[in-house]
Amino acid sequence: MAELPYEQRSQWLASVAAKLRHGGPRPDPIVVQELREVARGCRLRLVESVEQELGPFDPRHLDALLEVPRERFVRFDDLERSADDVPLPMDANGLASISAPHAYLLSYRLLGLEPGDALVELGAGSGYGAALAAFVVGGDGRVVTFEIDPELAARAIGRLSDQANVRVIERDAMVSAPQWDGAKKVSVTFAVASLPGVWLDAIPEGGKLVAPVGPQGADQRLILVTKSAGATFQADHGAVRYVSNRSVL
Repeated sequence: MAELPYEQRSQWLASVAAKLRHGGPRPDPIVVQELREVARGCRLRLVESVEQELGPFDPRHLDALLEVPRERFVRFDDLERSADDVPLPMDANGLASISAPHAYLLSYRLLGLEPGDALVELGAGSGYGAALAAFVVGGDGRVVTFEIDPELAARAIGRLSDQANVRVIERDAMVSAPQWDGAKKVSVTFAVASLPGVWLDAIPEGGKLVAPVGPQGADQRLILVTKSAGATFQADHGAVRYVSNRSVL
């Protein structure tokens, strides 16, 4: 697969996606397996470009990008775009999306995510970020992810059912802090106008939280919060673009 030109890999992925879309109510297992293999081949270029343009990254983070099947978490109509480093919509009105793959790695790099860690993710979507994190933290680590949308939460639970180290909770992330259980690393996947005090208070000593802060589509910044000696410190790590908080609180 790696020896094939990327354009040929991409065309092959599109053809397999078309087979699945026109294959009837029960996908052919052989076609599904072909999709997995071809999609992984297309992600080889994704990993290379992310490392070249935004690296260096922890090799385990890059391995997660390669090995976690993003095609499993996108909409059926977006299968052929699953290996592209772009956000993809998760609903018809654009209120929820699966972030561009590099966005997760930027957050995990700031958090220093590593094997054995406990991570809280705010905003599960369809579960892709949690799957990446679960790969990184491994069997000795754990991931708890919160999703406000019942349909997306159900989708994430289904997609992550084979991940023993992941728990999906249907709940508004804005009031999720009592269920963080002392996790020292928190990743937020939607933009907030400002960082809630309840989140800052819930970060344990030595803990970190990374979140996009700002209005949708305008001047959002990726903010890393660390806690030391009982105080929180914030650092700006550049411009980003995320969907906005959906909470009514």
